[in-house]
Amino acid sequence: MKIKLNLMEEKGMRKKLIGLSIATALGIMSLTACKSQPAENADTKGAADTTVQAEGTKEEGTAKEASGDRVKLEIWDWWGDGQYKYVIEQLCQNFNESQDQYEVVHVNYPWGDVWTKALAATAAGNPPDVIIQDIRTVTHRAEAKQATDLTDLIAKEGDGFTDQFYPQLMDAMMYEGHAYGLPYVTDTRILYYDKDAFAEAGLDPEAPPETWAQLVEYARKLDVKKDNGSYERLGFFPGTLEWNAWAFTADGKDYTDADGNVYVNTPEKVKMFENIYNDFYQYYGKKELDSFSAEFGNGMTNPFVAGKVAMWVNTPTEFTKVRDYAPDKNYGVALLPSLEDGGEHYSWGGGFSVEIPYGAKDTEGSWEFVKFITSKESQIYWASQVYDTVANIEASQDPSLMEIPVFKMALEAMPTTVVTQDRLTAPGASDIVLPYLDEIILGSKTPQEALDEAQAQVEQLVSDNK
Repeated sequence: MKIKLNLMEEKGMRKKLIGLSIATALGIMSLTACKSQPAENADTKGAADTTVQAEGTKEEGTAKEASGDRVKLEIWDWWGDGQYKYVIEQLCQNFNESQDQYEVVHVNYPWGDVWTKALAATAAGNPPDVIIQDIRTVTHRAEAKQATDLTDLIAKEGDGFTDQFYPQLMDAMMYEGHAYGLPYVTDTRILYYDKDAFAEAGLDPEAPPETWAQLVEYARKLDVKKDNGSYERLGFFPGTLEWNAWAFTADGKDYTDADGNVYVNTPEKVKMFENIYNDFYQYYGKKELDSFSAEFGNGMTNPFVAGKVAMWVNTPTEFTKVRDYAPDKNYGVALLPSLEDGGEHYSWGGGFSVEIPYGAKDTEGSWEFVKFITSKESQIYWASQVYDTVANIEASQDPSLMEIPVFKMALEAMPTTVVTQDRLTAPGASDIVLPYLDEIILGSKTPQEALDEAQAQVEQLVSDNK
């Protein structure tokens, strides 16, 4: 499936979404009482990028003090500047104005530091009241008694409360049948493609590749060489997506499951890496691809923005890079190609959970805020401002968001998006497998050899942790 994008319409929609009155779009939320304004060119780091520390001036550990007789609650995260800071603080303000018992203040620390500090504070018996955490590692905190069991609180909300969230995200919240958080935001991967490049190559701009075979066929037609034989543009470069992610998109399976089964050397994963190696690294040469991709960067040097690749895999949130740095680019988005004809269009995602650290002073108050920021209204607001894919299904389906094409494509991709976990029975499994995938790309091992060895390593890991 493909969706046509009009960047000018997207800019207009962004202004429209930001300007929505709360009465018509967000119900209980109020933007008129904002204490600050979002940056003109807002930073868009969040769920879509779980490896980059927030840039810019940090307000480490700062928080607006609660007033009056209200119970002061703190939410900790790393959103210290730009649009993310503005939006989370607006949500705190909206919650504070919705009731008179609690006052939530925002505390931010640099990426990574926030979790280290929270761990120390929890161990010392003075944890934050609410925290944004890595969705992949909920079970680790549950087992270590670093997160509060929310099962009884959820039960009080009535049957079906957790049905508002994507099931694979809610599954990541569970440990021994109990829930230790609620999913907040997630992501997925989609295919961006240059429609003008398609037309120039004699391809239908409204028909992106549906299968891996088509992806390779189109890539060859989209390649552009310089007079010296080097490449001006590649039709596609698989190295913009992590190797582990390609493995997950092959069959929609993590390396391990909750029962300790291991899925490293599945036929689909082997086939995927045979394709990546044969169709790209052997065909073009690793040296050539390494040299070509060395020029890739962010902003104007983003490979898709700069026209260095005609097809590009990334998160829906990344459309803002194209919007900001190549506003006239004529492009479309589509599901990732299936491995085989008629197969599923699997994708891969991660995200963040919202949790109440173990020992929080007012669990009921913390829970009220957790419910508030994961509600449909709050999640619509979050998505409309920072373009993250939100965990609340109804919010992600909101008609106002569907007017932005990448949201519509993300919605279609989510049912077949595998959200990987760092399981207690296989901690660090992805780190174990990755060097074997590198050996495939280097040509030092065949995909079957490398994945068989990695399978044995992960099986031993599971055995050691049972």
